[in-house]
Amino acid sequence: MRILLVIEPSGGGSGRHVVDLAQMLIDGGHAVSLIYSPTRAEPLFEAEAAALPLEHLERLPMRRAVGPSDVGVLFALRRLMARLGPFDIVHGHSAKAGALVRLAAPAKAARIYTPHALATQQGFSPASAFYGLIETLLAHSSSEAVIAVSDDEARHARGWRFPTEKLHVVLNGLAPPPAATDRLAARAALGVSDDVWVVGFVGRLCAQKDPVRFAQALRLARLQDPTILGVVVGDGALGDDVRAAGSDAIRMVGARNARMLAPGFDLFAMTSLYEGFSYAMVEAAVAGLPILTTEVGGVSALVEAGASIDRLPVDATPQQLAQAMIAIRGRSAAPTPAPTLINRFSVSRMAAETVAIYRQAYARRRRVRG
Repeated sequence: MRILLVIEPSGGGSGRHVVDLAQMLIDGGHAVSLIYSPTRAEPLFEAEAAALPLEHLERLPMRRAVGPSDVGVLFALRRLMARLGPFDIVHGHSAKAGALVRLAAPAKAARIYTPHALATQQGFSPASAFYGLIETLLAHSSSEAVIAVSDDEARHARGWRFPTEKLHVVLNGLAPPPAATDRLAARAALGVSDDVWVVGFVGRLCAQKDPVRFAQALRLARLQDPTILGVVVGDGALGDDVRAAGSDAIRMVGARNARMLAPGFDLFAMTSLYEGFSYAMVEAAVAGLPILTTEVGGVSALVEAGASIDRLPVDATPQQLAQAMIAIRGRSAAPTPAPTLINRFSVSRMAAETVAIYRQAYARRRRVRG
């Protein structure tokens, strides 16, 4: 098949997903092209995308927020598709790319959308209700398939009346790491000694991930136990706020390959307000780390698979998070890698299930087109 992948965030978990999926599709004999937005692109994503043996790699600036510039992007995307195509499959990742791709898609292409967390999952507001209406309309009128990355995300989509016959679940999957990283090497890379109990946070420093709450919780936990230290892996607009909230209770290491650093953590903590299915959480589970998280998408899948997870409500206070960290500190043993989870959450399984959906969607499109 000739496949076009388009993504707007160009980093984080959705970027990891697109790079890994593209590589597996290419390995499976498909011709893959990629269009991404440089506006929020992370250097690691751009380097990995450039290294892929793609048919075409194009940059198209897109803004996250809805605005008048989207009209120009829509026409530019349509021109790019005409020049690079024809395509059997066009697959948009994230809300902005997902909407633009489906509206710009040529008539013969099957249109696929992976939200990587629907905006409506953050709770009800007039803005989320508007986005939910648009998402539902596009799912009915301009999609052959919508792929949720967790059962929780799919359940939420069904609540918004997404068409059940077009809605699929494909859990995020991890590619094998290029080399195993042991605990001592990871701790050295983090710059922490072995007598420190490290609570790791991985993700964009943005409102969705609520890293300020993480930093506040670490400051409270460290007051009770000075051996506790938070390590923040990631960059973003809230960096200064996180640094101010955490003070000497946290160490910020910037955007790094978190999978290589996770073995150096003693606890992985996630304070997100909503998620589709966090790659960082899957990586922590595979590394055998205990996990403390708010109740967001994908948690149930990891619990069912045997991961060690403590869950708190989405609106848990910094005090509640700190007390949970102290409690886990009191009972924890050394992290033990969980190889049994690798097959359950493998990129080969993710790619195979995605290709099966592509074939079904392409057949659906051909029936509609006659």
